[in-house]
Amino acid sequence: MDIRRAFAAITLVSGLFLGLLTCKKTPTSAVFEVDEPTILFVGNPTSAAAGSLVRASVFIAANQEEIRVFGLDVTFDDRVLEFQDVQPGTLTGGWAAVDGNRVGSGSLKVGGFLGGGSAIPRASEGTLAEINFKVTGTGLGNGLQSQVCAKQYTDDLAPFKPETACFTFMLKN
Repeated sequence: MDIRRAFAAITLVSGLFLGLLTCKKTPTSAVFEVDEPTILFVGNPTSAAAGSLVRASVFIAANQEEIRVFGLDVTFDDRVLEFQDVQPGTLTGGWAAVDGNRVGSGSLKVGGFLGGGSAIPRASEGTLAEINFKVTGTGLGNGLQSQVCAKQYTDDLAPFKPETACFTFMLKN
């Protein structure tokens, strides 16, 4: 599955961007296009037991300018998830740095810059970063739900919407 179809499927399921999507019919399927610079924040898996790993992907689409540097904040319930690390995404693999640092209880700063790498071209689709968490939550109730959110976009992500992109994670015991 190419990244356009994967992004379209994730966008459709999330329901986050209903006002930003347009639909063009083709003989075999509907193709969705995002018209504005858009961020989608997706967790995989969205439910797991203590000891499991969860990957949060920062997807982008429809950037109207090249991306050379980016920053964003991530918030999460640190009773449920423990930050592990940040890895480059599909669009930032050759960049000088893509990293994250914990800045407080349940809060991260994530960012990257290209250095000697290549800028992300206009109208690109893919991931900027993959954020890894370990599920903790020992002693918390089965089915406890918490939000994991990306927000406060800076640098070349400043024009992206929605202002806060979230997914819900559910603890399984």
